[in-house]
Amino acid sequence: MKFQLVLQFNGAVISDYDSLVDLESVIIDQIQVDGKTIVDGHDFGSSEMNLFMTVDDPAKVLSQIRTQIEHPLMNRFKAGYRPISEDGFHAIWPETLHEFSVK
Repeated sequence: MKFQLVLQFNGAVISDYDSLVDLESVIIDQIQVDGKTIVDGHDFGSSEMNLFMTVDDPAKVLSQIRTQIEHPLMNRFKAGYRPISEDGFHAIWPETLHEFSVK
């Protein structure tokens, strides 16, 4: 797999964290099963929550997540990706997003 895809959410309280862990489980159950997505984990801090995945096609996996996953966090996220061999991220969602970074 060639890319790291990151879903990013605002979050600062334990209920936000619990929701992130729940979403991670849903993505593992519904998306990771295709063998082309590996959920690598998550982090939480600095009012930011990130869910990390390793994928071959970031746009395709993001489309699957957006169309197949129903979860309260899906209404408030942004996403970016990077080749595994690089440090800088490319913004991918929302379409109007021009920069993406992970704290």
